[in-house]
Amino acid sequence: MRLRTGVVAVSGIIVAALMPMTAQASHLPESDAKSLEILADYYPGYWWDHTDLTVAVQSAPNVNPKQLDAIHGAIQTWDQVLREEFDNLITFTDITGTLRAKHKADIVVHYVPHAGGVVFAGYAICGDHKCNNILVDSDFPVGKHTPPYTPQYLGWVTLHELGHSLGLGHATNLNRSTDLMGYGWPDRGDPVMSDCDLDGIRYVFGWAFDGTAPAPPPENGPYDCSLD
Repeated sequence: MRLRTGVVAVSGIIVAALMPMTAQASHLPESDAKSLEILADYYPGYWWDHTDLTVAVQSAPNVNPKQLDAIHGAIQTWDQVLREEFDNLITFTDITGTLRAKHKADIVVHYVPHAGGVVFAGYAICGDHKCNNILVDSDFPVGKHTPPYTPQYLGWVTLHELGHSLGLGHATNLNRSTDLMGYGWPDRGDPVMSDCDLDGIRYVFGWAFDGTAPAPPPENGPYDCSLD
């Protein structure tokens, strides 16, 4: 699924975000990723045993509301794509601000504007059936010369890190791929959520699609994007 720059209204504020051009599987563009790493191959337990996933955002005080809304927009985009692509089998519900958010969210995104300095723009540390340590910031990594750091770019970074939370690793042709899970964007073009990304998620959640008990994905190395 290719993503295009657009706008989404969150809490009455219009912010830059990424919205799906289409939710029809037949219209998904082919990925320019050769393959996608599957994180369960490297980290035991890095897969989900349920499909009704919840996400909460925790932010530093006095952050730019447009940046914060871009993060929520990225969560909304993933939720929409997953629901429409997989007929509500996998859901991604934003529970920020609810009583459940602090201790019960499956995935927690921490927005700390200057965390990591210029070393990284996003970082996901997930564990055994949980991912409560996604960090996104507002400083460009070394080598990026694109001032200023926009809500749109923060939305891209958040989409990428949320892909990790679902169990997807990086594109194996990392620096050349504009796939969402690559590093080629924005130098080579805007990020693309592709058929391979969605097929990779289907691979990770294979037990749910097969209607069997929760089980980790097979340890068969990177998911070959040519299979889709």
